[in-house]
This record gives sequence, C-alpha cells and structure tokens, in this order.
Amino acid sequence: MRKQSISRIRSLKFNAVMNMILMSSSFIFPLVTVPYVSRVLNPSGMGAVAFAQSIISYFSLAALLGISTYGVRACAQVRDDPKELSRTVEELLIILAASTTLTFAIYMLALEFVPRLAGDKPLFLIFGTALWLASFGVEWFYQAIEQYGYITIRSIAVKLIGLILMFAFVHQAADYRIYGMIVVFTGYGANILNMLRLRTFIRFVPFRELNITRHFKPMASFLVSSVSSGMYAQADMVLLGFLATNHIVGIYQLVAKIKTMLAMAINSVVNVMLPRLSYYAKNSREKYHDLLVKNIDFVLLFASAGIACAALCADAIIDILGGSQYRTAVLPLLCILPALLFVSLNTVLSQYLISSGHERQYAIVNFTGLVSSVIYCLILIPPLGAIGAALSCSLCELTALLIRCWYARDFITTIRKDIQIIPAPTSAATATGIILLIRQTWWPTHALPQIIATGITFTILYTAMLLLLKERTVTTIIHCIRTR
Repeated sequence: MRKQSISRIRSLKFNAVMNMILMSSSFIFPLVTVPYVSRVLNPSGMGAVAFAQSIISYFSLAALLGISTYGVRACAQVRDDPKELSRTVEELLIILAASTTLTFAIYMLALEFVPRLAGDKPLFLIFGTALWLASFGVEWFYQAIEQYGYITIRSIAVKLIGLILMFAFVHQAADYRIYGMIVVFTGYGANILNMLRLRTFIRFVPFRELNITRHFKPMASFLVSSVSSGMYAQADMVLLGFLATNHIVGIYQLVAKIKTMLAMAINSVVNVMLPRLSYYAKNSREKYHDLLVKNIDFVLLFASAGIACAALCADAIIDILGGSQYRTAVLPLLCILPALLFVSLNTVLSQYLISSGHERQYAIVNFTGLVSSVIYCLILIPPLGAIGAALSCSLCELTALLIRCWYARDFITTIRKDIQIIPAPTSAATATGIILLIRQTWWPTHALPQIIATGITFTILYTAMLLLLKERTVTTIIHCIRTR
C-alpha cells in the first residue's frame, strides 16, 4: 500500500485552483466546440444527441445508487486508514458491478420497446457504453482523497483528444452519431485511467473480509437524493424530448449548455469543499462554520455577476455559440438565468446537509424537486416549448432552494449575521443599469466586441461598487494583493 500517496492531502487553495482550472476547461472547450458542431449538425442533430445523453444520464443515476455522493463522504472519513479505505472502495465497486449489470439490461429492453428510443437505436447503443464508464470511473474516490491535480490534468488531456477527433471526423449533419461517440469519450473516457490508477492507492482485500451490507442503510438516503437530484436536473431535457421535436430540443440544449457552463464556473471553488466539510464536521465546528459562510459569500458574488453579464449579452452569446439557426434561444436563455443563483445556493446547502449527516432531509428535498420539476414541465412545455422548459428549470431550482432553506433554518439562523447578502446583488444591479444607460448612446454592433465591452465595463463597475459597499471577499483579495 502506498500509504504516503493517500496521506498527501493538498491545501484547499491548491484544490480550489485545480478545480478552477478544470472548470475553466469545461467552460473553454465548449466555447470552441459548440459554435462548430451547432452549425454543422444543426438544431435537429444536436437535439438528437442531447436527448440520448439525457436518457443515459437517467440510467446512470440508477446504476450509481448515489455512490457518486455517498462514496466521497465514506472514503473521506476513512482516508487516513489505508486498510479501511481499501475495503470501503472494494465494497462499493462490488455494489456498482451488480447495479450496473441490472440497469444495463433494463436499458437494452427500453431500446427494444420504447418507440422514441428504438427510432435511433445506433445512437442510443453508443451512449450505452457511457453507463459502464460512469459506474466504474471512481471519481468519488479521487475527490475523497482530494487528488484534484490528477483529476484536472487527466480531464484536460481527454478533452484535447476529443477536440481533435471532433474537427477530424464531424463535417456534416449526418455525422451526429460520430459526434455522440466523441461526447461519450470526452465525458467518460478519463474514467478508464481512473480504474488503471486505482491500484496506486488501493490494495484489494480478500472477499471474506468485506461487509457490503453495512453500506445499504446510509446509501438509501443518498440513492433517493442523488437519483432524484439528477433526474430533476435533466427532467426539462428528457420531457422536452418526449413532448417536442429534435429541432426544439436542439434549440433548448444550447440554452442548457450555456447555463451549465456558467454554473460550473460559479461552482468551481464550491465543489471542492465537500470532502473538507465532511472532515471538519467531525473535527472542527468552527472551521466548518467559516467554510460554509465563505461558500455562500462566493456564490452570491459570482452568481450575481454571471446572471447580469449573461442577461446583458444574451443575443451576442447565442449568435456566437449557435448562429442564426438558434436565435429563438434568446428568450429561453433569459428565462433560465435565475437558476444560476438557485443552483449554486442549492449546492452549498446540499453540502451542509450531506456533511452534517442530514441525508434524510437531503433525500426529501431532491425527491420533492423531481416531483415539482415534472409538474412544471408538464404544465409549461406543451404550450411554450423551449421557453417552458427554461421556466420549469428556474422554478424547480427555486422550489428546491426554499425547501432546503427550511430544513437548514437552524443553521442559517446561526450564520445569517456573518453572510453579506446585500452587496453582490446590489452592485450587479447598479452595474447593469449603468451599462444599459451607456448603450443608449453607443455600443459595439458585433457580437464579440459586445461581449468584451460588456465584460470589461461590468467588471470595473461591479468591483467599484463592491469596494464601496465593503464586500468582504473582494476587500480581502485587494488587501492580499496590496500586502504582497
């Protein structure tokens, strides 16, 4: 056992930087690929791939049994004990092998008997490989031992290969299945490396020493919550796929991609906190409290800016990423932007519920979110199409946030005085208003100059307002820069 490799846990600053690089790559690569494939495959081709990707994500959620979340906590809590860590990982892999086999069998039956899926069986078979790759990627293990340097380098390398493959093989609308293969490779190909590298950290123990059943009870809440959470996050796309054409799905998938990219950028630091929060929950309540407060401040700061900038540049963003075929995506984009704030705050509150042992409440919230998402989609999608899907996404995330706040009300009461709620939204609204006034006299006419001008002007105005209102995060950063 290479005990030293596991015990070398990097600082939160290093992990945050690595995760920001990773999230930046997840933001930058789509900026390169989406404009190209959107124009080559057209909305119908993009819609077909997006629908298949959403369907396989549902099956993957069932196969993973919540281990993608539960595994992080379970391994983080025993990461200082190499033997117990190895045992935990092996037990979880055995559970995954059984669940994935059963889920894949059901998936194959669905391809035979569900007309919407059987209509393009080759594409859905391609995405079927993602089911196995997702289950055995053990990403939860590397997150638990905070190997964010490895995760980042590996992911960027796979994305670069995928980028080369895309430009080499996707040239016309009929190549949408090839694009599907590349999507599977870039999304899950790195998981093969995860399994090959696992023996660097894990020494598998004899089967007789395993106790698989000990995971069933704590996993139950994570199963309900993870499946429900993942399903309600994809419900808009899946139900839109069944209720509308591939063309409308293609329009909406561009909106969903933009929302996802922005949310990933906002959550780049927040997502690295769960393993450390789980550790602090058992060892230092003061550090646990401070870390959650910083998370909320960070979310308010960057979500407010992200929503404002995306709203100001909605037409330009759609024009660059999709082109003239996707102009009807502007209004759905504006309707989905509030979800950015709700998603990010939901992430922070979910971290609190998970790391503090409130799995049951976490599960109830996500199940309620799934039910509300289905209801909103069934009401709004038939009359409004892509706009209805966007509205249902924002409403669903707001509903989940309100319920999470209710369950975390005692904790929120204790930290309320430490959270700066006013500065970020106020600064973003002020900066947006000033830019709208400036636009009345002059503004660039082309899309890219519009985005650049908006970004620079907004950053200057936003930062100035934050300093004026003495927002803690920005003033701390400025102070650190000055002292250096």
